[in-house]
Amino acid sequence: MTLVVASLPVRKEDDIQRIHDFYDADLIEIRLDYLGRLIPIEKLERFKEKIIVTIRDLSEGGVNPIDPKEKAEYLVELNEKGFLYDVEAKFAKTYKVPTTNKIVSVHYFDRVPLFEEIYEIIRDFIETSWLIKVAVIGKPGYKSLLSKILELEKVAVMPMGVDPLERIAFSILGSKLIYGHTGEETAKGQMYYKNVRQILSYLTSISTSSPSILTG
Repeated sequence: MTLVVASLPVRKEDDIQRIHDFYDADLIEIRLDYLGRLIPIEKLERFKEKIIVTIRDLSEGGVNPIDPKEKAEYLVELNEKGFLYDVEAKFAKTYKVPTTNKIVSVHYFDRVPLFEEIYEIIRDFIETSWLIKVAVIGKPGYKSLLSKILELEKVAVMPMGVDPLERIAFSILGSKLIYGHTGEETAKGQMYYKNVRQILSYLTSISTSSPSILTG
């Protein structure tokens, strides 16, 4: 089953209160790199079961810089308190950030890499992470690459800069997460999360009532 993630850019600390507005999503990603500083963890505690904490690096699509050592210490504390977070594979390796039962991600904004390159980066996390997330720009070869990555099973794939319906297509093929925006894209190619939910719900109802429609 594909989970719908509502991605919320946090530009001021009060934006955390908006998490309540998106509780109909399966999960809410809070992008703290939009704020440019880290929110005291105790202010996130009451949302712990619903959120993914993301502090995206500039090199992988982040908006504002966060001191890497501060980020690493913050993620370690989040881990100790049982939060789900998304951390870049390269960052996790460099700063020895815990990744067991977390989302480990890689992003390519300007090229489509070889599968072997991605596998070399993520292979150490495949068994213990909750999910591997791979986001790739929609340039020639991206569809076959993302389809091959889906063979790893415990993964979510995100094409960027293409028709948002392609993310729906990849969820049908087995991507475990699909990210939608909450009024503003946090990555190119996102659809409004409520529309994602409606489309997936419709496809599920068709599949349940008439399996032959989707299987031919």
